[in-house]
Amino acid sequence: MDSINSVVIKRLCKYMGERNLTQYKLAQMCNIPFPTIKSIMQRRTAGIELKTIVLICDGLNITLSEFFNDPSFLIDNLDI
Repeated sequence: MDSINSVVIKRLCKYMGERNLTQYKLAQMCNIPFPTIKSIMQRRTAGIELKTIVLICDGLNITLSEFFNDPSFLIDNLDI
């Protein structure tokens, strides 16, 4: 089982890989400070805020539904 943060990071890696984005480029696209993205990706944040995920989705031009549409987010697959 994964934590919610781990699943969010995996989804970010998926989108970054598909679009050949660096963490820095993702931060620029999403209008999020680079240290915030870096901290998330290095698993140094206790919890990723929904508003941050909203900004990421806006920057990637996807909906929240698209971002969360993954079996990894099912309760049975999460360590909560």
